[in-house]
Amino acid sequence: MSQDLKSRNPKFVGLTRFWGGQKRGSCVQVTVARKLGDPVPADKFFDSVTLSKQEAVALAQDLLDFASGTEVDEFDAPVLECQTDFTPADKPRGN
Repeated sequence: MSQDLKSRNPKFVGLTRFWGGQKRGSCVQVTVARKLGDPVPADKFFDSVTLSKQEAVALAQDLLDFASGTEVDEFDAPVLECQTDFTPADKPRGN
């Protein structure tokens, strides 16, 4: 079962807590409306990111660094890896 969480930016950001399965535990999905412009059918929907609690903490720390001007430039950024341990049973359900 999922639950909407209060956002500090409710007009633009939706937060939903959901069970990510035994391996990930409690997770949060961050949802934002896509920008308007010259839309194609897919642009009438939303973009979202799902994070475990551990991933959310790491992202929050990165964002706080950025907001406070203490971020560190990375010149040899690693290639991002696809999450292969995400099974269909772990996917969030609609609200």
